Amino acid sequence: MLRLTLRSLRAHASRLLLSSLAIVLGVGFVTGTLIFSDGLTAATEQRAGLLDRFVDVELTRDFDVPAGEAGAPDVDGEVLPATLVDAVRQVDGVAAAEGTFSWYGVGLLGPDNQSIPGLNNLVTVPADPQLAGLPLAAGRLPQRPGEAVLDARTAARRDITIGDQVQAAVTDRQPRPYQVVGLVDVAGTGVDSGGALLGLVDADARQLTGRTDLDRVLVVAEPGVGQAELAERLRSAVGGYVATRTGEQLRAAALDFTVGNGEQFTRLLLAFAAIAVFVAAFVIANTFTILLAQRTRETALLRLVGATRVQLFRAGVVEAAAVGLIGAVWGLLLGVVAAAGLRQLYAELGSGMPSGTVVSPRTVVVALVCGVGVTVGAALLPAWRGTAVPPVAALTDAALTVARPVGRVRLGAGLLLIVVGVLGLVAAGRLEDLLVVVVGGILTFVGLVLASPLIVPAVTRLLGRLTGWAAGPTARLAVANAVRNPRRAAATAMALVIGIGLVTAFSVGAHSVKRAVEREVDARIGAAFLIESDLDPVPPELITRLRDLPELGVVLGGAEVYGAPGGFDVAAGHPDLLAKAKLAVADGDVRDFGPGRVLVNEATGFAVGDRFRLEPVPVDPADPAESADSADPAEPVGPVGQARDVVVVAVLADPSGGDQSATSRVLAVEEDVTAVYPDIDTWLVQLDPAAGVDAEAAREAVESVVVSYPFVTFVDRAAYAEARTGTVDTVLRFVLALLALAILISLLGLANTLTLSVVERTRENALLRAVGVTRGQLRRMLATEAVLTAVSGTACGIAIGVAGAASALAVLNSAEDDIFRLDLPWTQLGVVVAVAAVAALVASVLPARRALRQPVVESLAAD
Repeated sequence: MLRLTLRSLRAHASRLLLSSLAIVLGVGFVTGTLIFSDGLTAATEQRAGLLDRFVDVELTRDFDVPAGEAGAPDVDGEVLPATLVDAVRQVDGVAAAEGTFSWYGVGLLGPDNQSIPGLNNLVTVPADPQLAGLPLAAGRLPQRPGEAVLDARTAARRDITIGDQVQAAVTDRQPRPYQVVGLVDVAGTGVDSGGALLGLVDADARQLTGRTDLDRVLVVAEPGVGQAELAERLRSAVGGYVATRTGEQLRAAALDFTVGNGEQFTRLLLAFAAIAVFVAAFVIANTFTILLAQRTRETALLRLVGATRVQLFRAGVVEAAAVGLIGAVWGLLLGVVAAAGLRQLYAELGSGMPSGTVVSPRTVVVALVCGVGVTVGAALLPAWRGTAVPPVAALTDAALTVARPVGRVRLGAGLLLIVVGVLGLVAAGRLEDLLVVVVGGILTFVGLVLASPLIVPAVTRLLGRLTGWAAGPTARLAVANAVRNPRRAAATAMALVIGIGLVTAFSVGAHSVKRAVEREVDARIGAAFLIESDLDPVPPELITRLRDLPELGVVLGGAEVYGAPGGFDVAAGHPDLLAKAKLAVADGDVRDFGPGRVLVNEATGFAVGDRFRLEPVPVDPADPAESADSADPAEPVGPVGQARDVVVVAVLADPSGGDQSATSRVLAVEEDVTAVYPDIDTWLVQLDPAAGVDAEAAREAVESVVVSYPFVTFVDRAAYAEARTGTVDTVLRFVLALLALAILISLLGLANTLTLSVVERTRENALLRAVGVTRGQLRRMLATEAVLTAVSGTACGIAIGVAGAASALAVLNSAEDDIFRLDLPWTQLGVVVAVAAVAALVASVLPARRALRQPVVESLAAD
């Protein structure tokens, strides 16, 4: 029986080719992910503790001990006093000790005086060679003031070489020049923030930042002194406000953190790999169902000569195992290539961590288990059903054409699950739980799978009716072929549904989020240019210099107070900019906006003509230096301003439609805001050219000023909006790239099903040609059949994807004041349908060639 099975496998090898390819792709994705993960882990183990490889003990502030308690110095609760270094050096067993600190958000200018954007990180470089852990890629570490090292990644991107000069600045301090004397490779280490890294000697770092304290103290032990022993001595000597970690503990913590980030990415990849394998299982199950149905006569003959049903079932399982084994081996080889692609994808997402190729025994085992297990598991039910045909009935032609009816219990259960799933999707917004969206989507999909033999043919007939009106009898015949076997048509279409559904859900969700952000920018920003700062306020000096530029007509400091007395937020606006913004006005006239005249949103509950008072924020006598822009309204902050009476001249429509739980917001002119709430930090400045001034001339004038403030970002309005949606685009491209494999596998399944159907209908196609159907008409019939099946699955996938996206947006709205609404990306959805249709046309080429290659007389004699 084994020899017969292997001969059968060789005889039908061409028919199993596409299903084997589906396994190869699925296993390739899984093993590629594991190879990438193992390589990333190996690289992480080498680099995670690289910076602190010379450290025996690290001292940091114990966050549980407040300032002034248990001998703690009266400094900020997260830092250490600089005097601690001298005390540490006096402890017996200490060979060397250095204090270090870092500063996130340093502004950098390259040699071309252009800003280096990003979350740039400044670190101090220990003077003692025993603690100089920055790994050099070229040059040397800084040894004196005026020297610096830069990370090699930024240097390569900006074409910066050793000997070039860069400038750095923080907050409102003027940029200072530094000569690059070395390049360091910090990718994947604890100081890799994704932006540039600048390393300075301690004196330069303090002069640049104004810091006098430390983040930590690094200690090297004398020979013969253990790390744990020295840590205990240090705790006893310097007081209980210091937390210590040995070098081993420090490096282990760094490894856990870095590996944890890599593992999160790996888990995400494995989730998409599981989707690809799941789709491949659909393809395999459908393939074996068709193959075994086509071999019913052969099966019946074996039954007649004495083969038992168990033997035939075992033969089918062995055949599936052989196909899975071949697919697993090739998939493992493909995984090596896929791992290289994943490394590139990981790098594009902002990680510079190097990663090698590591094929572990675990990966080999997973490839075999995945390839053989999924193939055998998908083939079990078709193999058992394929042996159930009675021997005598199987020798008739009817056995080859009759499709099993779909059970009412299955259809009923499917429809019930669809109803329950849709109700879950509808209720998710009220329940404010994304988990309900996931569960509702899964139930809807499972229900669709169960009820697909009813739904897919109905959708296909509907599409076919439209196609039939345009293409005539050929298309109607294609529809009849497409729905002839509802189970087969449903299984083929369902392989597309999961991939298309997820693509649609992510595309619709991303497009809706982007449109919400764009609407927010349109409503709040009317200026041509903007200056913003993420980590430090925009210096008042910069705003003053900008207002002195004749090229600018409007310079609006984005003063905003959160949680002001009265329970609303107060923001500054300008009449000229509001006239350009796309405001949704519920009542009143925005043109009346001015001193003493404010705009409010519906959530405030005010109406046009209402008068109220803007009250200053109470000051805390114990800490009068605090600013009035605190996000905590219960915390008394800021110097006392002058209260002002204002009148409402217009009410702006909330996206929530007036939901009183939405954020209450008042918009007043800048003079009123700064009078009531003085000394407010400004994080965003809006700029508009003066009348008659060209936008490019205004841009050049502003750039000549902001070049001295590298820590702020100067952008035009379009770039400002794009920066807020760029992450959405990056994530969407990443997701679509991963889901493309699942869609490719499902399209291979479509091609496979069509190919096997052509083999099954050899005599029928020959008969059509004998009665006058031309070669072109037969090609069109097969192409139409493929397109109808693909578009039917695509339509179902789009429907479930849109429903899932709408439900997720409803949940997000419950936490974001209903700023999101469902916006369908018609162009993207059209592209999805077009790609599916074109891919189906391509998939029909080989089956059509096969149908036309065999002579008509020979085909009429086929069994």
